[in-house]
Amino acid sequence: MAAERLPTFSVCIPNYNHGKYIGDTIQSVLDQTYPHFEIIIADNASTDNSVEVIKSFNDPRIRLIRNRCNIGFAPNLQRATSAAQNDFIDLLSSDDQMLPNALEVYAGIIQKLGARGTQTVLFSDVEDFTDTGKILSIERKASDGFYTDYLPPEDVEQETKGDISYSVYRGREVLRDSLSRLRTFAPFLSIVYPRALWEAIEGYNSVRTIGPDKHFNYKLLSLDPDVVYVPHILFRYRSYLSDNRKAQSLSLRQPIDDYLYTLEFSESDLASLGLTKAQLVDTFVDTVCLKEGLRQIGQRNYTQAFRLFAFALSSYPGVALKMRKTYMLLALLIMGPVSYLLAPLLLSIYKSATAGKKPVTGELKAGL
Repeated sequence: MAAERLPTFSVCIPNYNHGKYIGDTIQSVLDQTYPHFEIIIADNASTDNSVEVIKSFNDPRIRLIRNRCNIGFAPNLQRATSAAQNDFIDLLSSDDQMLPNALEVYAGIIQKLGARGTQTVLFSDVEDFTDTGKILSIERKASDGFYTDYLPPEDVEQETKGDISYSVYRGREVLRDSLSRLRTFAPFLSIVYPRALWEAIEGYNSVRTIGPDKHFNYKLLSLDPDVVYVPHILFRYRSYLSDNRKAQSLSLRQPIDDYLYTLEFSESDLASLGLTKAQLVDTFVDTVCLKEGLRQIGQRNYTQAFRLFAFALSSYPGVALKMRKTYMLLALLIMGPVSYLLAPLLLSIYKSATAGKKPVTGELKAGL
């Protein structure tokens, strides 16, 4: 992208059976105050009225790709983004929305950064809302690292006048922190990245069962782009628990994805970030398996808690047997139904006991 040219955006929307919502999603993009964008929708063989809703817009800026059969989540992300022709890409779920000034704000920052703007990744705050329009929380970058905090709407002040502030970080700095936590660095729908970087890492091609966007972000950050955080609400995340998401939360798909990171990153790769494989493994066993297992007990999901307990022991038994949470979870599993009353209390005690300990730091919805 030439420095003097206005940045252009490709808003890529993967869709499967979201005819109920996708019209609002498309309209939120068409309502942008910044005009230089295209919309690419990859419909994954929907069986509802999705295609009918999409075609009803009859807008030349919209391109519809219809898959003849359902090709799966990650391949459909690749299908949508591979058709992008503009300078920057935003991957937007077909039930989420953009606020009217989202692209205008990003375009202004990119222009201010000059030549460096062409290699910049941007993200912003996000508001979580229900089907009734109620705002549940605000997703904001945590003050102590690159992960997301969820704040009550009344606790967040919006900038309403003048230039919107932003902060710039190094990509590998962000990668170190987010990888050490095995978390994504930002709400996925707000992340906008250069198409050139998408091409450099071959897009969303990855072996993941549920989180190809998380893996994509790790690859993206490994290229060490500038990462710009905009502390301003620019996107809206529709918060609800669909049958598909509920099923995913009661399986081992996400833990399996996270387990793969402990295998794929070599000691030399991690050392270049100031991390070790032991730290990554500890995070996986402690947070992904045991802590989540305790949470599942608190929600009376005993089968899922047992799966996570067994997965921790089968993947890294030596590490799991050294952790107190292993025995906490085992005791609760043995207790049976009454354990759901004790799990929240034990987690609260654990959090209080570790409140002064700092974590290792540095400075897409499945089924669509």
